[in-house]
Amino acid sequence: MPSTRTPGITVDAYGRRTINKEYRGERVFLRLGAIVQEDAERRLLAEIDRLELAIEWRKHARPLFSDCAKRYILESKHKRTADNIVWHVRMLLVHVGHLEPRNVHDETLRPLVEARLAEGVSATTVNRTLEVARTILHRAARAYRDDNGRP
Repeated sequence: MPSTRTPGITVDAYGRRTINKEYRGERVFLRLGAIVQEDAERRLLAEIDRLELAIEWRKHARPLFSDCAKRYILESKHKRTADNIVWHVRMLLVHVGHLEPRNVHDETLRPLVEARLAEGVSATTVNRTLEVARTILHRAARAYRDDNGRP
């Protein structure tokens, strides 16, 4: 696909434009169809503005458990058990990924434990998943502090 005058916008042989650009670590990919170059540029600028707002919002937002888990996975990628850690984190994210770390406790993890035991998983496997959750929460308490230095 040949590129156009704007980096990140390409046009194929049928005149359909596509945006494929990385902006501040985030990928923007849109199939726009047969539109004029100016409309494609406006759409790209709108997506960049949307990304800027999202990045600014995340800068001031409290991290979620999913953010802490992502950080833990990145820190653990060189471990021998990295694949197992990712597997346990996926189990956790379904149940508590949307919560702030301070809201993750025994009661919020109880549905995970009950679901896993109902599937016939051994208590040892469930405990390993809970161990990964504890490790993520401990690291989050050390890494994320408020203005007064509290976790």
